[in-house]
Amino acid sequence: MNKVILILSFILIILLFKFALGDASYKEYRDLKKEVTNLEEKNSKFKEKIKLIKYEIENLKTGLSVIEEKARNELGLIKEKETFYQILK
Repeated sequence: MNKVILILSFILIILLFKFALGDASYKEYRDLKKEVTNLEEKNSKFKEKIKLIKYEIENLKTGLSVIEEKARNELGLIKEKETFYQILK
């Protein structure tokens, strides 16, 4: 009977050691869970950016006023019979 208890306690110690310090330990599990949470947050931010870019692309395809606004702001284009004044600080 003592041998059985000794063997079972030895197996229990090995299992506890693996649980605490092994490759599949609880600490490793918590670290991976944190990493998954961080990656999910980054993923949701990227999804929002993608959604905004898709909306902007759709606006560019359909709205002429958006194209005109981008041409004026980013390229500095003006219409005929317009005067452009640039104020420098």
